[in-house]
Amino acid sequence: MFNIILFVIIIDVIKALNRDVNTFSNYHEIQIHKLHIEWLLDLNQKIINGTAEYHFNVIKNNIKEIHLDVYQLDIIIAYDFATGTVLKHEVENMGEQSLKQGDRLKIYLPKSYNNGDQVKLRIKYGVTEKARALSFMTKEQTESKLLPYLYSYCQDNNCRSMIPLQDTPSIKQYFSALVLVKDPRIKVYMTGNLLEGRPFKRMNSYSEALTEYHISLDIKIPSYLLAIVAGNLEQRKVGNQQTSRSYVITEPTSIDRVAKELEFLQEYVDTLANYIGPYEWGDYKIVILPPSFPLGGMEHPLLTFASPTIIVGDKSGVGVAIHEIAHSWVGNTVTCSDWANMWINEGFCTFLERKILEQYNGEDYSKMYSFLSNDTMFQQMARYGMDHSYSSLHPNTSGENPDDSQSEVPYNKGYQLLLYIEQQVGKQNFQKMLQQYIIQFKWQSIDEDVFYRYLLSWIATNLGKDHASIKEIKTIYKEWVYVPGKPPRTLDFHTDAYDQAMALAKAWLDSKGNKVPDNAEDYKNYIYYQKQQFLNEIATKYGEMTEKTYKLIDQTYLLSDQKDSRLLYRWLIGCLRGKFYDRMEVIKNFMGSHGARSWLVNMYGTLFKDKPDVAREWFAEFRSFYHPSVVDALENEVFKNSIGNSIQ
Repeated sequence: MFNIILFVIIIDVIKALNRDVNTFSNYHEIQIHKLHIEWLLDLNQKIINGTAEYHFNVIKNNIKEIHLDVYQLDIIIAYDFATGTVLKHEVENMGEQSLKQGDRLKIYLPKSYNNGDQVKLRIKYGVTEKARALSFMTKEQTESKLLPYLYSYCQDNNCRSMIPLQDTPSIKQYFSALVLVKDPRIKVYMTGNLLEGRPFKRMNSYSEALTEYHISLDIKIPSYLLAIVAGNLEQRKVGNQQTSRSYVITEPTSIDRVAKELEFLQEYVDTLANYIGPYEWGDYKIVILPPSFPLGGMEHPLLTFASPTIIVGDKSGVGVAIHEIAHSWVGNTVTCSDWANMWINEGFCTFLERKILEQYNGEDYSKMYSFLSNDTMFQQMARYGMDHSYSSLHPNTSGENPDDSQSEVPYNKGYQLLLYIEQQVGKQNFQKMLQQYIIQFKWQSIDEDVFYRYLLSWIATNLGKDHASIKEIKTIYKEWVYVPGKPPRTLDFHTDAYDQAMALAKAWLDSKGNKVPDNAEDYKNYIYYQKQQFLNEIATKYGEMTEKTYKLIDQTYLLSDQKDSRLLYRWLIGCLRGKFYDRMEVIKNFMGSHGARSWLVNMYGTLFKDKPDVAREWFAEFRSFYHPSVVDALENEVFKNSIGNSIQ
């Protein structure tokens, strides 16, 4: 209890200072209002020549320095572009934080500035493949094998590795870009709208002929939502060709099947808008990236990124698309103020996602999804430690890369808090509260306490000061957010579908591989998350599995041959745990062709325990395929201390 109390006291002190602990910038004194970049891409050499132009608003008095976040950038010069005056700068090495969170770029201003003043300057710099936000791919690593490829992933605080900036979700800025490429076949998309003509003048002179892409976004966004993808790409509208504003982008070799799988994209946008309020961003575009992408999806405005694992052929993976669309309201419109409040993005988004999935697929589907996610969350909490702050909705990321705190906790513990509050106030009332919450905090970055105070005020105003929910919310809310471990209230996600999946798993375990259970054919008619639950149970009970059982299950369901990567992962992690090595070639091919961080950490961690030399050999072989953030995770979480005890 003492540690929990001390932790809450520390958080209160940080709040009082109004600081994001994961930025080295002085954003509490001076803030970026507008950011414009000019990038010359060289995808073959894996470098970017960059120039960034900044418009700062000064919010405190006597400001003589600007501090920005950088990570492994080559800073060439900072200057006042109106006068040409060169500004003194230095990169302050942050010691052991340098490779965790980067360094501080200090720019010394020629005079003092006061509240209300504006500062404008430019920085010329270079980006290399050291940038952990960027994945430079050779043409051989792409599906079409025609052109090199580039994509970014900035969440949580990786944008500082491709642009010097105030890398915190507390700061939102207008964004525009001029991107130049040497090969006209390379298509470029960034967060924002692709503009007609050439509205932006070049900030630099170039001797060679270059193709230009002009991008602009007239809504302020935080740095982690900045994104780029470049390569052999094709864009196609999906849905009604007259009314739809939704598009898919991917390599031409995949465009037909991607467009077919996501043909109802506009319908998902409209369904969410009907629940939560108007969609404010104009078009909606989703990019299906190469398989090395480390996540299921990432919600950049007008340029959602998604893994090809969601393209299954039966639309069972569209939940990821719905989740990312939901971020258009919670995350992109109303944003967490720092990474200790990530659940303000992800918990709300998960709530919206499951609301919509329930409309499409029924209550059993949503409950099974919640049960599985809950189970994964508890396993991750056990890995962190039930008393570790990463097992809370308010992780202490001071001095740490906030990426390390990413787990199911902000998604599912946050979702369950919102679901419990909905149960207290009623579904219609909760929906109205959410709609007005989006309006109230539109384009702002907030923390959990802002939402808490708003929630209580809304209930008192709309339902009455004596409404029973107020007392219960006051009782559980802060504990739910700050205390690590399981939530203070237990929600029931049990369904008959769960019982059926567990009964089938038990029948297989009891058979010891001597016969096919009588109810074996039931699996083929299961809803998607029933199949996941069955495979999870087999993987969890690996100690009761025999080699004969593994072989017979595989023969019966052809699990090693299935095309759905999410189900295949659950089968293969079970094989690794049970040391069923007949499928080692399948396991190796999977690990060398999928980039999901959580999957790879678990698979390498499990393999490393029994076959460390094989794990090291495979990692060395596939290292160049993985995204830099995944390489970091594997080096730090597996090959330093072997883990791999949760199924994600």
